[in-house]
Amino acid sequence: MIYLFLFVILLGLHFIFFASFVDSGTNAVILAANFLFAFNGVKVYRRESLNKFILYLFGYLLLFVFVFLLSKANLLFAIFVILYSAIFNIRRLLPYLIILIFSLVFVTPYWLQVSVLLGAFYFFADNIYKTTYSRFFVVLFSIGFISIILIIFPILYIFLQVTPQSLLSAFKNNEFQQALFNSLITSGISSLIILIFGVPFAYVMARKNFSGKGVLDNLINLPILIPQTVVGVALLVVLGPKSPVGEFMFKNCRLAIANGYLGIIAAQIFVSSPFLIRSAINAFEGVDQKLEDASRTLGASEFNTFMRISLPLAASGIFSGFILALARALSEVGSLMVIAYHPMTAPIYIYDQFIQYGLSEIQPMAVLLVISCLWAFIGLHWLRHQLVRKAK
Repeated sequence: MIYLFLFVILLGLHFIFFASFVDSGTNAVILAANFLFAFNGVKVYRRESLNKFILYLFGYLLLFVFVFLLSKANLLFAIFVILYSAIFNIRRLLPYLIILIFSLVFVTPYWLQVSVLLGAFYFFADNIYKTTYSRFFVVLFSIGFISIILIIFPILYIFLQVTPQSLLSAFKNNEFQQALFNSLITSGISSLIILIFGVPFAYVMARKNFSGKGVLDNLINLPILIPQTVVGVALLVVLGPKSPVGEFMFKNCRLAIANGYLGIIAAQIFVSSPFLIRSAINAFEGVDQKLEDASRTLGASEFNTFMRISLPLAASGIFSGFILALARALSEVGSLMVIAYHPMTAPIYIYDQFIQYGLSEIQPMAVLLVISCLWAFIGLHWLRHQLVRKAK
């Protein structure tokens, strides 16, 4: 009897509110969605509490007001009603549907990006609460996640603006391939140079106290403080074609530092060295000095102690610094525009294409560069994990 009663009520309401506003096809879909909603509503009424049944009806009312009346998305309303009635009792999925509906209704131009980010936020916040049972930590996480949104949203948006065809076309661009190759090679070389010279320096800074150590410690961070264009100007004055170093290198080795690979590497070393050196210092400071003292007590030399005890135990932190230095070198633009615009690295080439052809031309290249950086980042972290596991 209750099903017959609901059928009559729904049929009357449907013809009052829906049938006169939509076409026949959409009308049939909405009618089917309403009957599915009523059918599941009876189940909720019989199996759940009255409050939950009222909440079930309230959700339908919100969909009707915001999607059907205000947004006038008739077919979308029917789809949402079907989804809502189907997963109302699945607590894990219902919040994601609410996020999707909110995104489509209130932030339509960015609904996909907002859905992904808010869905990720809910997933992490829910897991934090289940782990800690602390609303305080959830609030702190919510505040901090705003910065994550500001970072991820532009990247996610540009990824969803390009097509596979445009990515393939950009990948086949020989000039872009050469620029990307230049970036990867020069950043790799500069990071290795910093690794070779920076790790011994970091070990001394971590283990010994001496006069002027505080000054050196502050100088490590100096490249971070100086604007990139100023870095380029300073390097050009020291290493340019009219400088003593530049003239000597060109006359005796036929190598041009400015507007050459050596200029790129010099700029990358300057801007990225603090990341590796600082990470190495922190890594060595985290090694228990008692282990080193025990090694030397047993007869090992300082060199053997460094190679067999200190360096393996600090390797994880040093490798993390290497990854940061590589990423910073790979993304350098400002100083290279002054000292070595040519041969172009990938960021410089993208900037050059933007100046010449505009935003639409460079979007696929920008996405390819981000993908390349992500794969390099993932590969290096995998290698770091393997090295740490072998060291243990």
